[in-house]
Amino acid sequence: MSIRNLLNIVLTSVLIAFSAQTLAATEVVPLSYRTSADLLPVAKSFLGADGSVSAYSNQLIVNADSRKIEELRSLISQLDTAPKRLLISVDTSENATSSSNGSRVIDYGTASRDGGGVQQVQTSEGTPALIQVGQSVPLTSSSTDSYGYSQSNTEYRNVTQGFYVTASVTGDTVHLTISTNHDRMSQERPDAIKVQSTDSQVSGRLGEWITLASNSDQSAADQRGFAQRYSTQGRSDMILRVKVESLE
Repeated sequence: MSIRNLLNIVLTSVLIAFSAQTLAATEVVPLSYRTSADLLPVAKSFLGADGSVSAYSNQLIVNADSRKIEELRSLISQLDTAPKRLLISVDTSENATSSSNGSRVIDYGTASRDGGGVQQVQTSEGTPALIQVGQSVPLTSSSTDSYGYSQSNTEYRNVTQGFYVTASVTGDTVHLTISTNHDRMSQERPDAIKVQSTDSQVSGRLGEWITLASNSDQSAADQRGFAQRYSTQGRSDMILRVKVESLE
């Protein structure tokens, strides 16, 4: 065997060994702000068939070639940022009227008032914020005392419509996950309240109003927002609008 052939064999073996070692590189990518559960799907999609990744505590364990790992680190550094501080505004001004049957309209929750029927709450990106509006509805019950006389008792019970809203921002687009609760008086029993909850996801532009419109006692979502009809005694078809602004 010539020296040239021997050198070629040795060089080929070294290259194969180096290539195998490179492909087998395993590195730990620590996370500072986002959870591993949040970024694991992104990392898997980025690597595809070029490597593998798993989550351990608040870090990612990556197995791929060094170049691919560095590219993934660069991507993760863009995503693993501190959550933005957000201001969420909810407009209910169009239906802020009182009832003619003794019901009292109430507005409450974690939000502060800003006049004109607008509630506002500050929150962090990814943290649920509670917004609630509703009525204090009179419920009357009857009973008979020990002497046989009929007595009636009226108490007010809160009937609420509200939602938890969780916002995330990508560029100029805000993504909202909305979990609503919708209480209403029972038609079968005047002393009972029906409770209904729904979930939806919508998107819109940061700093612009997203309309939450009524839709004949049904809920629906389209590209403009979440549609839900709210109805209680003395107050129906509440149309809501949501706006998310960055405080940074």
